[in-house]
Amino acid sequence: MASTSAVHAPAIRPVRGSRSAPAARPGLTVVASPKTAGSSMPFTMLCTLIVAATLAALLYMNIQMSDTSYEITRLQGQSQRLTEERQALVETNERLGTPQELERQAREIGMVPVSNPAYIDLDTGEIIGETSLTAQTGSGPELAQVPAEVAVPPAQIYDEPTAYHGMGNEGA
Repeated sequence: MASTSAVHAPAIRPVRGSRSAPAARPGLTVVASPKTAGSSMPFTMLCTLIVAATLAALLYMNIQMSDTSYEITRLQGQSQRLTEERQALVETNERLGTPQELERQAREIGMVPVSNPAYIDLDTGEIIGETSLTAQTGSGPELAQVPAEVAVPPAQIYDEPTAYHGMGNEGA
């Protein structure tokens, strides 16, 4: 049996040709152990601190932008209200400034229209024109129709003395 297995197994043969001498091994020397790297904890803490500071700054800026947005919205609403109030006041002023309204208010306080005005010459001091109220209006004014409070409002300063409130720096 041994003879049959030798026939079938390939034989290992050395390579023919030039054979070089075995290479010389370099001499080994003792090397000092390398320094162990420092801990990575300080670097990790620095990176964590940078990320936390960035997130805090981002949060702060976001809050500031939100507050500014609310302030802008509030100021825009206030501006709109003031614009509407100004427009209402302009309309009231225009309505009260019409000649018809001025005439109505003048008649309410007892004023009468003048048909022939009189003038004063400033150089001589002479009155030019008719100065009599009866001559200008044809009759005396009907002051009885106008209440005295409307024709001549009472002087508040003499009728009702107010309490002294001081300059505001006396204390309460």
